[in-house]
Amino acid sequence: MRRGRRAALAASLILAIAAAPAAAMAQTVDELYASGVKARQAQHFDEAADLFRRALALKPDNADALVQLGFAELGRNDLAAARDAFSRALAIAPTYRDASFGMAEVEFRSGNLDAALPLAEKVAQADPGNADAAALVDNIRKARQAGQARPVPTAAAPAKETPRRRPDPVAVQLEEGRRLRAAGKLPEAEQAYRRALKLAPRNTDILVALGLVAGSSRRFDEAGHFFDRALAIRPGLLDARLGKVRLAIWQGDVPRARALVDGVLATAPDNVEALALDGRIALLEADYARAGQSFQRVLALEPRNAEALVGLGDVRRAEGDDEAARQAYHQALAVEPGSADIEQRLAVPPPRKWRLDLGSEVSDLTNGLGDWTDSSAGLAYRLTPRTTISGRTRVATRFGHTDVQIEGRIDQAFTPAFSAYALAAATPDADFLARYSIGAGASWQVVAPAKAFGPLSLNIDARYDNFADTNVTSIQPWLQAYILDGRLGFSARWVHAEDDIGTRADGYVLRADLAVTQRVNLFGGYADAPEISDGTLVPTRTVFGGISFDVSDPLTLRASIAHEQRPTFDRSIFGFGLTARF
Repeated sequence: MRRGRRAALAASLILAIAAAPAAAMAQTVDELYASGVKARQAQHFDEAADLFRRALALKPDNADALVQLGFAELGRNDLAAARDAFSRALAIAPTYRDASFGMAEVEFRSGNLDAALPLAEKVAQADPGNADAAALVDNIRKARQAGQARPVPTAAAPAKETPRRRPDPVAVQLEEGRRLRAAGKLPEAEQAYRRALKLAPRNTDILVALGLVAGSSRRFDEAGHFFDRALAIRPGLLDARLGKVRLAIWQGDVPRARALVDGVLATAPDNVEALALDGRIALLEADYARAGQSFQRVLALEPRNAEALVGLGDVRRAEGDDEAARQAYHQALAVEPGSADIEQRLAVPPPRKWRLDLGSEVSDLTNGLGDWTDSSAGLAYRLTPRTTISGRTRVATRFGHTDVQIEGRIDQAFTPAFSAYALAAATPDADFLARYSIGAGASWQVVAPAKAFGPLSLNIDARYDNFADTNVTSIQPWLQAYILDGRLGFSARWVHAEDDIGTRADGYVLRADLAVTQRVNLFGGYADAPEISDGTLVPTRTVFGGISFDVSDPLTLRASIAHEQRPTFDRSIFGFGLTARF
């Protein structure tokens, strides 16, 4: 049985969040920057350099982080790396005085006094109160006067050279884990993080990273344990709190995810990752206005944020504007060339708004009563992502008489979890079908999809049929549940029917659906419920089954078979049909 478009959209959105960039595993840019400054001030230059590089991985054009990285590299006596950092900062912000001062320091330590002096003088003249700049100018002049090439220590540089330290093994394993996770190699990334955890059991970056890897691998309990350990060490840690937001989304618990992200935004309203998650959650809530606003806020803070551009594209696609969605995806791909996630979105064909359904049944009756036929043709059009209108014509033949029925229907999805429909049908010059009918129904998804169980839906259908000499009202509440990652579904329906003279009949219908492959679906079931035949409630027992095959994305073929036992005859039914989407 073909699954609904909205369920597919929700699933694709959940998968999109699970595949978020590796940058989400790190602390925010501001937190990394602040930690790096503290480490540099404490002369922990290796740690500081690592923190600034991680910040730059999230925001490559952050001139402040580049300048601080340059000073950390100066502390490590890596003049080439310091020169590169200051040069990149000046390319972004040519008038950045600290970058010019850092470059002057590099030239001074390199013995390039003629290049160092004008740089230092320019900073000192622009900021007369800068004691470090004044001291550097004075030292350069003294060195020139004395003909010295060896630099004199300044307030900005340590008094004696610090020997290059061996790479921090924890930082090495963390970087390896990030690289592997970005490449989609989750088991290998987890091994790298676990090696790092053995070296630093209380490192919250490692714990959060392991939580995200476990969550991406759908080991939700384990992921929650890692996040809780990180919060026990550093209560209120933003990375761990955001990790729990993602965990709630992966588990399909949208209300919990909403509560958690609202709590984060209350304390960090401009946190880019929290805003992006807020947009994702709003998409799952079908609140497209809020989702768009959240992603736009991210782009106002970071115009080249690929995750926000992708999110904005998802909003436009959910709103039915595929062209605008593709524009956003192309912008994101320019930021992250070669991204498989973005390329998959671009590979999705434009939505097909029309659906044609054709079907025909031939019934063989026992006791020499001949054959019945029942054929239909329906056409549906999706007005918006939430609204579909359709029409259907049915031609039925029984005992030499033919009725033609015309039906109109509208389906409306109010939220991703709740939808409803209404229909009306009429049969001109009816012989055995209802002269007119009206009906309505609703579906409420009470449990969201999860790997082991779900979705679980509560449904109800109601119908009123007017025949030439009687009226029949039927009500059918039913339950539908899926297990095995949505591959196996069960439904149980209670059928109650009553005519206008008080005759009542009750029964039930049981059905199972199995997705054998992505293209092949089987169904089967048993019913002991009244059939409405020419206004009469006929007790009927039915065994039925069928198959559907998706020949391609736009075309599905169907076949079914059923056997009925009625009080006066048995009936064998053979059905064929197709659905075409365009």
